[in-house]
Amino acid sequence: MTSVWQELNHDNILDACERTIGEKLSPLLLQRNSYINRVYELERYASRERLIAKFYRPGRWPGTLIREEHQLLKTLAEQEIPVIPPLEIKGETLFDNIIPFALFPKRGGRALDEFNQPTWEELGRLLARIHLISSLQTKSQRVVWRPAVATRHHLEVLLNSPFLLPDFKLALERTAEEFIKAKDPLFAGVEFILCHGDCHKGNLIHRPNEGIYIVDFDDICVAPPVQDLWLLLPDTPEKCENELAWFLKGYELFRPFDRASLELYLPLRGMRMLHFAAWLAVQSQEPDFPTHFPETGTPRYWNELIKELQALIYTDLTLPR
Repeated sequence: MTSVWQELNHDNILDACERTIGEKLSPLLLQRNSYINRVYELERYASRERLIAKFYRPGRWPGTLIREEHQLLKTLAEQEIPVIPPLEIKGETLFDNIIPFALFPKRGGRALDEFNQPTWEELGRLLARIHLISSLQTKSQRVVWRPAVATRHHLEVLLNSPFLLPDFKLALERTAEEFIKAKDPLFAGVEFILCHGDCHKGNLIHRPNEGIYIVDFDDICVAPPVQDLWLLLPDTPEKCENELAWFLKGYELFRPFDRASLELYLPLRGMRMLHFAAWLAVQSQEPDFPTHFPETGTPRYWNELIKELQALIYTDLTLPR
């Protein structure tokens, strides 16, 4: 089994990037943490300015969807929202030499750990401003994040993958279908907009004197706005009254928030479980996969996933009105 990244090496990465920007780079090439894509830090030879080259995993997203992500980032940055858009060179942001890639200016920052009240309010303001703009993108081609669409696709990926052990195939299929049937109606009548889609602590950085930046828009999707909140919460909504109050105080300065949509917390959690399992199924073809994910794909893994999903089917989250 060979890696999709086998064509990438020090020389052809530098060569592709130099020809794209039209200037010489120093020999520096630092690989940054990223399992899905390949991300490298580069340096302009003359100015010593640092750049980030992001090579997109082949076959994951077609170019049209990557460009949609880039256009959203450009639009957000033009409205002075703290994101990091790709460099535009001769009207293009996606380049295809060896493997499709984009170039970004390097913007360092510290990770966010514990959130206090000012942090929650700042996050509320940031996400509301993003949603104000992204909600205008009504012709997005990104996946619709509801069980009957996204989860059904993830189920199909699993059923067609050798990663799913044969002894668990029927049980997982039945459980996932029951989950879709039970939870998809809860999404009816809910507002859907273009969302970040993977908004968790790992995709937030703090830059001194600038505030919080949100990064990694790879997984933008058409979803209820609560999709960009629930992964940040430390527990279920009824156990996060303070955090929710602080977040909504910031969010509703710019945009109303549908509090009833917080009841989608558990369905969204179940969707993410199956999404992650499908992601693992795709990544399992990589030669270094067992090293990074040694506990996945085992009988115990599938048994626990099915049990957790079954529990969610019969659990509803009712919030105080």
